[in-house]
Amino acid sequence: MTEDQTKYAQELLNRYNTGNCTPAEEIQIEAWFNTYANTVADVEHPDNMELIGQEIWAKLPATGVAVKRKLWPKFVAAAAIILVLFGLFKLYNRDSIQEHLVQNQKEQITPGTFGATLTLANGKQIRLSQLKNGVFAEEAGVKITKTANGELVYQVKDETSDALKINTLATAKGETFKVELPDGSSVWLNAASSLTYTTNLANAEVRKVKLSGEAYFKVAHDSEHPFVVSTRGHDIKVLGTEFNVSSYENDDEEITTLVQGKISMNTNRDKVILVPGEKGTVRNGSIEKATANIEAATGWKNNEFVFASQDIRSIMKLISRWYDVNIIYEGDIPSEKISGSISRFSDIHSVLNILQATGTVKIKTIGNRVVVSAMQ
Repeated sequence: MTEDQTKYAQELLNRYNTGNCTPAEEIQIEAWFNTYANTVADVEHPDNMELIGQEIWAKLPATGVAVKRKLWPKFVAAAAIILVLFGLFKLYNRDSIQEHLVQNQKEQITPGTFGATLTLANGKQIRLSQLKNGVFAEEAGVKITKTANGELVYQVKDETSDALKINTLATAKGETFKVELPDGSSVWLNAASSLTYTTNLANAEVRKVKLSGEAYFKVAHDSEHPFVVSTRGHDIKVLGTEFNVSSYENDDEEITTLVQGKISMNTNRDKVILVPGEKGTVRNGSIEKATANIEAATGWKNNEFVFASQDIRSIMKLISRWYDVNIIYEGDIPSEKISGSISRFSDIHSVLNILQATGTVKIKTIGNRVVVSAMQ
């Protein structure tokens, strides 16, 4: 790197840390970060790399990271090392930034929003995004309300009622919603997901719900009445805890991530116990337990995309569900891993620009389609 390039890099990192970058400059910085995240995984002693990076970083005028970025500190603190060791400046310089911007026909592709459809026991379907706030239904001694902040709340009016009424809350692609169940448990539904439950949940011996898609559960504690989540491939049994479940029909695996408490996972062939910070992955009836990345697993609940060493195909699945777009692949798509985060309410082209700026693929939008192709 020349002296001018080094000076520009220092200035750019400083503006990024203080939140004063232009959109194009943010793409450039986050591309450096993603390349570092990929590279450090292949280094035998990443801790040593971090120390080297910190020594270089200490010479720069900028320290720390703007809170809004929410990138992992140990990577960002060492980001400058990439400029020195790999000369990425030649790839992402001021003159070539525009070459990395996603080609598109300027069609409007909007981020997802808060909405869902509730199907009552009598088959009536209610679009909640079009519904006024307040009480709108009563079933089996339970009052159903849409609150001022757009959530669905079940309130038990008759605690002696054992009437079995089944409700289903479903989000389409590009929708997310929160519901407070009759037993006081809270559930956040991700896009293209559904939750089925009974209105007498507060009085049930076993509080059982059925999930398709992805949801975050905050279960009300009740030691005498276990809470069971059933998916297409396994059951999760808890008394009171917080966890995330991803069980989409078009995914090859189901993943349950435990945030608080303790849960058991069961299939016809296997059973494991999870403690906080662990995840269980279900494949072909078997469960594999491992350490979880909580931020990556639950980022969607906080309205963020959080990528933790994911390949482009898995990332594009998330984008497809949230922006309701069709993904088309052309050529031999690489399997390089990408890490970083960005708001789920960002314009889709901002998200795609950052992905393309990693140098792994080319991306363009055509109508409601996102075309991902290999770099030539």
